[in-house]
Amino acid sequence: MSRILTDDQLALRDKVRTFARDVVGPRRSEATDDPSFLKEMNRLMGEAGILRTFAPKSLGGDEMGVMAIVIVMEELARESPAVAMSAMMQMNIPVNMVKTPPVADRWARSALAGETTVSFASTDPVGYANYTEHPDIGRCEGDEFVLNGVRHFAGQAIFADVIGVSGLVDGDMHLFWIPADQAGVQVSPMPKMGIGAPWGRVELTDVRVPAEYVRDMSVLVKDRQLVDVSGTSKVSTHPISALALGLAEGVWEKTDAYLRARTVRNEPLASLQALQHKLVRMRQNIEAGRSMLYDATQLVDAGQGDAVLDHLLKPFLTEMAFDVATTCMTLHGGRGYERAAGIEIYLRDAAGLLIGECTADMHYSTVANLLNMPGALPGSP
Repeated sequence: MSRILTDDQLALRDKVRTFARDVVGPRRSEATDDPSFLKEMNRLMGEAGILRTFAPKSLGGDEMGVMAIVIVMEELARESPAVAMSAMMQMNIPVNMVKTPPVADRWARSALAGETTVSFASTDPVGYANYTEHPDIGRCEGDEFVLNGVRHFAGQAIFADVIGVSGLVDGDMHLFWIPADQAGVQVSPMPKMGIGAPWGRVELTDVRVPAEYVRDMSVLVKDRQLVDVSGTSKVSTHPISALALGLAEGVWEKTDAYLRARTVRNEPLASLQALQHKLVRMRQNIEAGRSMLYDATQLVDAGQGDAVLDHLLKPFLTEMAFDVATTCMTLHGGRGYERAAGIEIYLRDAAGLLIGECTADMHYSTVANLLNMPGALPGSP
């Protein structure tokens, strides 16, 4: 494996980098509080063909593999991790819909075009990865399911058109696709520290879902027993790791430029050896993270994915990004702490990445389990 990209991948990188710099960058501060901005960015990314790069050809996609979504996440996150997170959902969720053909026929293509906003809600109030402890979310009645329950932390849910809700029925995992405006669906905002607009709290009251809009996910949880701890990791760990990489690159580049322009005793701050070493050490870790991520992704696309490596990515990249964002904010001094400068948002976003898609310790526990360490139990799906 290597960091060498194909001509198509290089073209995609340049295309998304230009979009991020020219379209997202000048307005990136809007991502924090304005859902309409994220909807607009989704639409523009759809029109530019960015969202379809990962999707299969059956959906009109380019089918460029996991490397495509990694490239898109990295480049968008240089300017706005929030826009990158929205893109991740718009790219990943329609591919998930393929397993439920009536759902894909109704929403997948329009989601890839940025016309339909999609969301996913899987966290029960009792927790996220403790699926086997979740209360049943519904029951089967004939050719329908009736759902009653609450889901927290649903990205894009407050402005979504359709929401995928996962939950147990008779102890088996299922995935339900529900129009956000359906009777019995109530979505309220859950304000958070960073990464775009508030999450959604999704409350379902006697929501009826036709069986054709339901996917059996008992491959993950069956009879309240966790079945698979590694099969789905690349769906989330690779994109969110790429998002962390792009975040670190973006704030590093802005800090490098600032230290070259800001002076002390009529010399740029970047001429001070102590600060040079800080910049170089951060760059060292960024490049190490890139090599790890690109290798793991190319292995997946070659059909040789390594579950252990997949689970090691997310802790390494997200902790690196948090460290880089922290150092960069302090190197900007008071300006770095000022919201208008657009630096502190990288730190707030980086903090969220430490938690999203499971914490480092959860992934380490899963790796220990995959390595057959004595008594090790999985900590993340």
